[in-house]
Amino acid sequence: MNILEIKNLSVGFDIDIERENKFFYALNNINISFEEGKIHAIAGESGCGKSVFINTILKLLPKNAQIKSGEIFFRGEDILKYKDNDFRLMRGRKIALIPQDPFMSLNPLYTIENQLREVKDDIGVIKNALNEVRINNVENVLKSYPHELSGGMKQRIIIAMALISNAELILADEPTTALDVSVSNSILDLLLNLKNKGKTIILVTHDLSIVYNYCDSATIMYLGDIVEENKCSILFKNPLHPYTKALLNALPNERGKKLQNIKGTISPITDIIAGCKFHPRCDFVMDKCKTQKPFLTDNCACFLCSK
Repeated sequence: MNILEIKNLSVGFDIDIERENKFFYALNNINISFEEGKIHAIAGESGCGKSVFINTILKLLPKNAQIKSGEIFFRGEDILKYKDNDFRLMRGRKIALIPQDPFMSLNPLYTIENQLREVKDDIGVIKNALNEVRINNVENVLKSYPHELSGGMKQRIIIAMALISNAELILADEPTTALDVSVSNSILDLLLNLKNKGKTIILVTHDLSIVYNYCDSATIMYLGDIVEENKCSILFKNPLHPYTKALLNALPNERGKKLQNIKGTISPITDIIAGCKFHPRCDFVMDKCKTQKPFLTDNCACFLCSK
């Protein structure tokens, strides 16, 4: 059963260029479903549209953003049609966010207890949630201010907020980016534990090793397009799109083997690229890739996949 279904979603931004306001797409006709009780990855380099995707679901886009088309169905209801006041009742309660930067996610003027009580004013539930995210010295932590805690502790507090709210869908936007490896692994283990309790998690990441170790399925994005999607058990054994292959080849593997980089850099949103957007960096580019855009067919958006 799918908890979230997104249909024909296109989102962009009004940007001033040389004193002229122009519109540029950040998400292009996105169609994707998320199965309940699974961890689904949205992966790709920075600038691929992953965070825009998450913020669109939460309706937290900046003022210069526009949703040009599309529907977002949560439990069968199109949440894009919700009025702001109605959606506030859902955000944080049914759909929770674990943001990218734990250092900026808590109010420095209030204690941890004050901020957790804003979610649910029940100290028993709060303490149980802190125990679940493996926080020791709960009493001391509750009396602490954010600046007195480490990055890993802050991230655990934010995950505890999701537990307290009993959210059904958790959006984790690169939740381990600012953390060291050992703390990162413990945070990912907590997300895995949430999945085992029936929660659905959409995990945004640029690290395919995290996708391999923790996720059930994955969507690979490039410049606002879905280029490949599949179950992780299939995607890692048989990647189809050249971009997916390039990302996997850039991962550390055999000792002493030289890492392969992806040539070039990802283009800014203001660059208009004809055809396949990955073609300027692709080792398998054909003439038609430069003029025709491939569509997602059989889990892959590449002319090579359709041969």
